[in-house]
Amino acid sequence: MKPAKRTANGSVRGSRARTRRRVASLALVGGLAVWLVAGFVAPAATSTSTSSTTAATTAATTATTTAAEGASPEASAAVLAAVSAPPDTGAAEPEVSVTEVSATEVSVTEPPAAPAAELAPLPVCAYGSEPAPHAGALEWRLTLLDTTFRLSSDYVPEDLVNVQAALAVAAPGAQLAAAGHELRAEAANALSAMFAAAEAAGVQLAVQSAYRSYAYQASTFDYWVELQGHQAALRTSARAGHSEHQLGTAVDLRSRGGPAAWDLDDWALTPEGAWAGSNAHAFGFVMSYPAGAEAISCYDYEPWHFRYVGAELAAAIHAAGEVPREFLWRRLQEQASAGAAPESNP
Repeated sequence: MKPAKRTANGSVRGSRARTRRRVASLALVGGLAVWLVAGFVAPAATSTSTSSTTAATTAATTATTTAAEGASPEASAAVLAAVSAPPDTGAAEPEVSVTEVSATEVSVTEPPAAPAAELAPLPVCAYGSEPAPHAGALEWRLTLLDTTFRLSSDYVPEDLVNVQAALAVAAPGAQLAAAGHELRAEAANALSAMFAAAEAAGVQLAVQSAYRSYAYQASTFDYWVELQGHQAALRTSARAGHSEHQLGTAVDLRSRGGPAAWDLDDWALTPEGAWAGSNAHAFGFVMSYPAGAEAISCYDYEPWHFRYVGAELAAAIHAAGEVPREFLWRRLQEQASAGAAPESNP
């Protein structure tokens, strides 16, 4: 009977051993699973999760090692080898793409330009009495005079010189102007250069009229009113204050030895008139009242009346093909639109 008892006890002990081995195997599998999960999660985790994963891996390793102690030598070695090997996630390292933006690729949109201000149209020729634009002592190049705009009665240039004396070098010994004729010094010098060029071209010019004071112009206008009537005089003569002669830069020309230019049908058809009309702008003079421009200039055609504005401005007026009054008005409006300070003479 005792041998039978030993057999039974041996069976019980064998069953218990097998149970311990199964438990150890399950612990091995459980520990390995924990370790594998930690290995997969760790690459994608942040620094905080990395610490947690490290703790979990340590715990898994400890549990697995403990379990391996009750397992067979072969199973323990396999588990320890698995724990020691780094996990293979099977995933490639993520690539970081950095897009560089070149400075030339940055586009800055400029705000749209403000539309240009519309310029006021040239006033129609009407008879008024308003202070002239650019009527300052140093603004005579741009002073706008017509049937509306005027100079004051006390406007007198300070640099008037005798015209005959200034022209003496152009044609020595010739009487080119009356004894009392005067012009601004700059205008007189330019006129002398013009007369010298005319002489070289075989053209003989003379001065019929030059600077006129406010009072002198008043008597001149009265003369034409008495001769032609008031309405006709308004078209051919300026009222006092409205004449460019008061600026000290305007001259009425004629052919030397001939009558007043206005006594001819068209002085521009004479050699002197034709030459002056074609060349005066090169010396800084412009024809104030050209043919066919009565509605713009406000006066009848006067091919003998030239005003000095300087070579630069005369060239601009000539190139624009505009009547001086029209050009000066546009220049005035452009300055006002741009908020520029009034121009002055150098």
